[in-house]
Amino acid sequence: MSAYTLYINLLGEFSIRNEYHQFTHISNKSLQITRLLAYLIANKDTEVSKDKLIDILWPEENSANPSGALRNLIYRSRQILSSFFPKENWNENGGGDPPECILLSQNAYRWNPDIDCVIDIYEFELYAHLAEKEPNDAAKYSMNSKAHDIYKGDFLNVLSAEEWVIFRNVYYKNMYTKITINMCRHLSDQGDYAGVIRLCESSSLVDQMDEQIHIEKLHAYLEMNAPTQALNYYYSVSDLFTQKFGIDISPAMRLIYQEIIRRLPNRQQDITGLEENLRGSNQAKGTFYCNFDIFKNIYQINLRSVRRSQSKRFLILITMEDCDKPEEITTPLIEEMDNLYTALSKNLRTNDVFTKSSPTQFSLILTVANENGCLCAIQRIVDKYNKLKKNAQIEMQIDRKLIQ
Repeated sequence: MSAYTLYINLLGEFSIRNEYHQFTHISNKSLQITRLLAYLIANKDTEVSKDKLIDILWPEENSANPSGALRNLIYRSRQILSSFFPKENWNENGGGDPPECILLSQNAYRWNPDIDCVIDIYEFELYAHLAEKEPNDAAKYSMNSKAHDIYKGDFLNVLSAEEWVIFRNVYYKNMYTKITINMCRHLSDQGDYAGVIRLCESSSLVDQMDEQIHIEKLHAYLEMNAPTQALNYYYSVSDLFTQKFGIDISPAMRLIYQEIIRRLPNRQQDITGLEENLRGSNQAKGTFYCNFDIFKNIYQINLRSVRRSQSKRFLILITMEDCDKPEEITTPLIEEMDNLYTALSKNLRTNDVFTKSSPTQFSLILTVANENGCLCAIQRIVDKYNKLKKNAQIEMQIDRKLIQ
């Protein structure tokens, strides 16, 4: 490696650095330059046509002169990249002109393959693939550990809403989760159960929806003869799945729960202890979010009790649609569903309940004094959501029906 070697991070915050210069999105503040450089580097072994780059850089715009805009952006990017190869230093080391990082050939651009680079995604993949092929368990663990250390965050988090980034991010996150699980299994095979727990707790970037990482940690607690800690962790995972994601835990997790219960000391609790356990020490402060099956049960309970109650219950259906592509579940639509989830979870009362009843719909049960209270609650949701809304083409439709 030389002073001119570029160290490029695409996992987490995008950055390029060597001994002469450093570039980050935060320091440059030009999202288009970040988008251009990141795409060319992430596809460094491919020539990218001008039309493809224009589609990536300006996907929703109809520029009068897209080729001119692209040329201008390439020029600005080259100016920034030239700072990594200062001419005065380059001349002292052999003369000639410094290299051009972005090459143009036959109407297509590409990252210069002769530039000496250390790029984290390629290092990450290299160690992951070496680990897969390595027959020796200790060497395999070493390779996985190196890959694990390289993963510093989601792929290009500053561009996380873009389709090409979403695909690659899922690929790298799944690889990271798999690496972590393989490391846990190696440590378990060595009897290092404390190491499994430390690894799980330090691997906060794994996919929270992957139950296997939780299963590895629960097994480690059991092997350490710590069923109480295992039970507490099981409850936290169960709350995570049902409250945040609105899904049930798997049969495999239920089997572990049965094993945890079997290993607990046979100490009966009194009714006060039962109440404290049911209430939970960390009660959710927002609206109750659950999966659709639980939502149906709550609806049935409300249906049976509504005639004996002085209050009113309303069933609300909120439907989101991308007006530009009404038949598709687009990236902006997914983003706005997340924004709506935030508005709902933080701005309804704690005795209300909601669920995601389809990929583009939320269902709510509101308990209010009268219809005016229902309308006020709905307006509060709309007002809070509008403050979070980022995509103007996404429209919301709200239907309501009295539960009776």
